[in-house]
Parts: sequence; C-alpha cells; structure tokens
Amino acid sequence: MENEQEVKMEKFFLTVDLGTTSVKLIWWNEKGEKIEEDSFPVKLHFPFEGGVEFDPKAMVKELVKRINHSPFSLQGMGITNQRETTIVWDEEGQLVYPAIVWQDRRTANWCEAHREKEEWLFQKTGLFLDPYFSLSKLVWILEQVKTSYSLYFGTLDTYVLWVLTAGEVFSTDYTNASRTLMFNLHNLCWDEEIIKEFKLEKVLFPEVMPSFYPRRETKITASPIPIYVVLGDQQASFLGQGCFEKGSTKNTYGTGCFLMTNWGNSWPKDTRRLLITLASLEEDKPVFALEASTFSAGVIIEWLKRIGLIKSPQDIEKLAENAHPLEELILIPAFCGLGAPYWDPFARGAILGLTPQVGKEELVRGVLEAVAFEVGDLMKIIDEISPGGIGEISVDGGLSQSKYLLQFQADLSGKTIRVFPEKEATSLGVFYLWANRSGLLSRKFIEKKRQEALVFAPQEEEKKREKLWKKWQKGIEKVKGWAKNE
Repeated sequence: MENEQEVKMEKFFLTVDLGTTSVKLIWWNEKGEKIEEDSFPVKLHFPFEGGVEFDPKAMVKELVKRINHSPFSLQGMGITNQRETTIVWDEEGQLVYPAIVWQDRRTANWCEAHREKEEWLFQKTGLFLDPYFSLSKLVWILEQVKTSYSLYFGTLDTYVLWVLTAGEVFSTDYTNASRTLMFNLHNLCWDEEIIKEFKLEKVLFPEVMPSFYPRRETKITASPIPIYVVLGDQQASFLGQGCFEKGSTKNTYGTGCFLMTNWGNSWPKDTRRLLITLASLEEDKPVFALEASTFSAGVIIEWLKRIGLIKSPQDIEKLAENAHPLEELILIPAFCGLGAPYWDPFARGAILGLTPQVGKEELVRGVLEAVAFEVGDLMKIIDEISPGGIGEISVDGGLSQSKYLLQFQADLSGKTIRVFPEKEATSLGVFYLWANRSGLLSRKFIEKKRQEALVFAPQEEEKKREKLWKKWQKGIEKVKGWAKNE
C-alpha cells in the first residue's frame, strides 16, 4: 500500500509519439523507467491512387481523452511526430483540408514540372524536390482552397500545439521545420525567396523554436500540463539511440526506414542525393545529419496482413526461416515510389523471380530482404562518402525485433548491427532531452543502454554479397518510372 501511494504522489513525464499509423503515449519516471503505455490507431484515408490523408482533429480529440484519463500526475509532456505531413487551417482553427501524409504522392507531376528548381532548393534546404516534403503539399492545398484571407500552415506538431493551447502557441521546432523544403538551413529561418517563388506570401508560418523550450501549458486538458519538448520523430530516435558523436549512425525500422548519420557542424560536400537535415542545435550551433529514407517497411508488413499471408507480425520470423534457400525471389516494395537515393515517385512495386515452387514462406522472406536491400542501398552510400565510413549501425523500431532481417542486413552490408534495447527509442529521445536539460540525467544514461544492445555480426562472403546486389539493382531498374504518363 505504501509503495502504491508513493507512485501516485510522484510526478511523471508524458511523451506523445504522433506516428503515421498510431499514437503512442508513454509515462516515464525521473529515472527513465517506463511506468505506463497507451496507444490508439490513426485512421488513414486513401481518397485516390497515391493519396494518403487523415483527420488531425479526430486524432487530437482522442489524444485529449487519453491524457485526461492519465493514471498519474504529470509535471510535463513532450511531443514527437511524423514530420513532413502538412496541415492548413484558418484563424478559427477550422481545417481547410485533411492532413496530407508524408507518404502522399499526389504532387508528383507538380514536382516534375518544377524540376529545374531542384538544385536551387537543395542548396537552401538540404532537400530534393519530391512529394515527400511539405512544400508541394502546401501549394496543392492552397490551389484547392483559393481563399482571400491568410491561412495557418504547420506540420503535425504545430497543429497539435495550437489545439492543445487553444490557439495561444503557433510554433514548431527546428527539426520539423528542416523537413518542409521551405526552411533555410544556413540562416535557420523560413526562406523568403522560396515563399515568394511559390506564391505563399499569404500563408502564416509558425515561429521556429528550440526543441527543448518551456512552452505554455495545455488549455483543453482536465489539468494544465507544461509542454517542454517538440522533436521530429527521426531526430528524437537519433537522440534516443545516443548518436552524439560525429559519424554515429542509426536506422529506424518504422512505417518506412529512416537512416541518419551525425555529420557534425559542417555541411556535407557530396551527398549522392541523400538529404541534409538538422539533427539538433547545440549552443546555437547546428548539428547536421545526412539522412535517407525508404517509404516501405511497416507498410509492407501491413500489406502481408491485408492479403492474408500473415495474421500478425509475429508470424514473419518463422515463415522466413522456413523459406526454400534456392528460391531467390527479389521483391521491390515501391508502393509509394522510391525514396533515396533514386527519388522516383513514379516507381511501383514488383515481384521478380517467381517460379511454381514459390509459396508464402518465400514471399514473406522476400519482404524482409527487400527492407534490408533498401536500407543497404543507403548504408553503402553513407559508408562511401563518410570520412571514417560506417563502423556499425544502431537500430530500433518494430522490425528490429526480427532476427532474420537483422542478420540478413548485417550479411548484406558487411556491417555490425546493434539492436537498441529500448524499442521506443523515439519516445525515449523526447524524455531524455527533457530529463537532461532539467538536470536529472546525463549522457551516461543513454550510453549504458547502448551497452546492452543485441549484436548481429556479418557472416556472408563478399562474393555472395555482390551476387545479391546485382539482382537487386536489376530489379530497381525494371520498376523505375512505371506509373509515369508518357
């Protein structure tokens, strides 16, 4: 009884992870121990081919309901979120269009039509012209609405902050801003030339603030809660996995895959069509990261469920291990086009190497290997252009629980894979930023967790590795531009 009373008297920190397919709430004590978890799904809508949307108003309503049922007293909260998703609303807080998700490809033709501006945009923002980012989504929404009055633009964190504070806070953080294709990474501000070029002068852009900053309290929850942290989800994972030093690299196997390498305070000279993003600000100095993403990981697992090949993600491991070793199936998971380094929104998925002997075991194994191939493409590039190369890679996310996937990833890349012991590294990064800046925890907290990692060392011969890569590249060439109108 005494212990229960002590827990109730203790105050906790809440992290809210606004993901693509679900929202996760985790309550942490000051020691960095998870005390309670909760989640609810995000209902995505697919209005047409390439379109991916959801209702952020419904998301916030459910979030508030869950917060109000918090079993513990809270001393603060932090938010991490899917980054490039784009939302526009009016001064009354009314949405003018549903949230357009980062996976959405409706603006592919618009991006093609403005391809001559790509290098100009890259030199300012570190990003390439692609439907992935917020710019083309914002332009598209404004073309549909055509209002004479100013509208508010924000990524998901901005909208949620606005609603939770009853319109008192209109802000984002540097990490989210750096993923919009409208934020200048050199000046660390919204780029006026880009805004003018694409006729966005009537749009109100959020104030850009540090990721850790004592923002105002929530106004629409049962009790007011100070909001201390806002972080893009991949930067949160980057921090949570302890990528503090230059050259340290992580990958998150989430809805997509997100690979990031700490590049320090300098701008990379050669990116090989990978992205430059803002990992953090330390003492007002930007810490850049070389980032690359694939669009399919958890998405393709959901596809396996939808077509009835698996009932749950737990089925994957056994099926993959039972696949026939001589059936060398290649699956290209370009459901939403190809991300880095190809940046082809018109690519589509394919299955190559089908024979009468191929069954669900081989297809499931092909899915896991496809995820590893996409990540491996990115690892190869970073390894080549990094001064010291990639020594090892730290991983997290749902698919990091697959031993088959991680051993294949190690064999394919020739690199050691370390599985971060905290599955929810993204939420951990948010909590750690708050706890560290509040003087509660030092770097040793994260470093100790890294030491507990499960390690997968490469076992495959170089010759076999080269053979696999040749087949993958042949497959990639076959799917490029598939959906492009000639």
